[in-house]
Amino acid sequence: MNSGSREKIIGAAVYEFAKKGYDPVTTRDICARADINISAIYYYFKNKRGLYEEVLRYVVEVINSYLGDVIKEYDEFKKYTPVASECRKMLQQIIHKFIEGICLPKVPKEIVTIYLMEYVKPSECFHIFEENLNKVYMPIISDLLMEANEGKMTEENATLSTFMLFSQIFNVAVRKDSISKMMGWSNYSEKEIKKICEVIDNSFIL
Repeated sequence: MNSGSREKIIGAAVYEFAKKGYDPVTTRDICARADINISAIYYYFKNKRGLYEEVLRYVVEVINSYLGDVIKEYDEFKKYTPVASECRKMLQQIIHKFIEGICLPKVPKEIVTIYLMEYVKPSECFHIFEENLNKVYMPIISDLLMEANEGKMTEENATLSTFMLFSQIFNVAVRKDSISKMMGWSNYSEKEIKKICEVIDNSFIL
């Protein structure tokens, strides 16, 4: 079997898992969408669980391709012992990038959907996100939050605050229709996301 078949299966699986969630999707659904014999799944992934793990790794890869420059910017930024106001500004930039990526979304919709579904109801495969996303980006936000508050916040409180921040972002991402209806917004685009960023800035950073 050629490698193109493997990529076709992953692409089809991303669509099916995003549309239906993990449990309702069958390997036959995925193979029908990919137009590939079901034996290909067992050849490349052993079973549905193995395929789902590869889908989550693919989600991580796509998200990191969008957020990867955050790590480089942070590492470069920290070389110069920045003051609190500079840390606050960097923190805002990173948070806004997260919000825009998930809520607009600038990351493909199916990727965001799987990302959010896994966070709302973690599966046994959640460790893939934990190791490759949470443990990468959350410490950056926690550190900047402590620096922005000039040492007045403990590491424990900064970490907890970061988890709460992510919960807020997930809520505004998955409840677009409810938020738009409540706010009387006809669109949920850059103007509305900017307003959400302002509110989160005010409630989280200071």
